[in-house]
Amino acid sequence: MKLNPIRAISIATLVLGLISVRVVSAQQGQQAQRGPSTPEERTRAVKIAHDLENDPMAKGADEQRDWVIRWIIEIPDITVDVCMDYFGKLPNSPTGHSKEITQQMVISMAAYMIEHPADVKNEQAVALSGLLGSIKAYQAILKQDPASRWPEMDKLVVMREQGKLDDFVADTRRKCAQEDEEPDPDTMHAQVFTPLH
Repeated sequence: MKLNPIRAISIATLVLGLISVRVVSAQQGQQAQRGPSTPEERTRAVKIAHDLENDPMAKGADEQRDWVIRWIIEIPDITVDVCMDYFGKLPNSPTGHSKEITQQMVISMAAYMIEHPADVKNEQAVALSGLLGSIKAYQAILKQDPASRWPEMDKLVVMREQGKLDDFVADTRRKCAQEDEEPDPDTMHAQVFTPLH
């Protein structure tokens, strides 16, 4: 996907049941002051990502999720570019645990890039890993709260089981790239430019 050459971050987050778009152009100065992520922070982010995939409703999960999302926005050395089209039309007010599931994609993508630094520029692998993290979190949620069934996620589970998820991710990435010319309120972007080391 094409990265915007400016240091602005536009992130669509599910807040208080609504999708709101924040454009944080002041991040340039904040990121420059913040400095790159530390090894300890990267270790913490990966651990949280895997913990949330396995138990997204654990005690303290919301705080952990918020920390990772905020951290991704603030650090200047990890780029997460996520298209929400993978999840179909997002509800105006999150149903079930759609907020946790969609945010898991961002968190799992960042964890994948930390764990696989050679694949940072492999957008297909990064996006697929993020979506697999969301599916894993969704299935963990269903074990605890069966009423949280989400038809779009059920379709993704079936695609994974049939070996069709990789093609779906590739097609959706292409669609998002075509739409990337105009801002889409259902697309989350946290863009920074320094590669991981």
